Amino acid sequence: MNRDLTHWVNVKSACPKTFTRTKPTNPKLGDWQKCVMRITSIGDEKFRAACVSSKYNDSNDYTLAHRLWDPRMEMPAEELGVSYVMQVDVQLLTTKPHQIRGQLAALGCPIVGDVAYGGGSCVMRMHHHMWQRMAVQLCHLEFNMPEWNEDKTALVPTDKKCTFHLNTAWWTEYLNDYERSV
Repeated sequence: MNRDLTHWVNVKSACPKTFTRTKPTNPKLGDWQKCVMRITSIGDEKFRAACVSSKYNDSNDYTLAHRLWDPRMEMPAEELGVSYVMQVDVQLLTTKPHQIRGQLAALGCPIVGDVAYGGGSCVMRMHHHMWQRMAVQLCHLEFNMPEWNEDKTALVPTDKKCTFHLNTAWWTEYLNDYERSV
């Protein structure tokens, strides 16, 4: 897919940060900086999106919605105006505060569990504990491996690459359950 999205963020604004499609022309309105991220994929060959609104309370879609959002809510996705959930893979081309959260929210696709940017709450139950969390996860990180300089006073970058990669996200089991039941 590889589609680049550009927004402008007022980095001095309070959370939630303000994101716009075009840079404001009045510099007195804030410190506006360019944000660029690349959408590398949406879903995979099996899972594109799951409907979370359904007229049947026993449907698989309804179950997925209540497993991703706070199950104490009567109709969690519908209360947020959400019809679908999907997995989106992005690559940051710039690094600004709240960039992924703000850019996706500005597109009308807030992250599940991101209350500040309109994604509602996401409560997970595991090992007899409950956590509130966002459905966002770093899956690939690459940087130049640093080494100490000769007098061991500072780290300096080298040409050696250090790479970390995860194949699955914490919500994968929920999407796999959904896929099996559809």
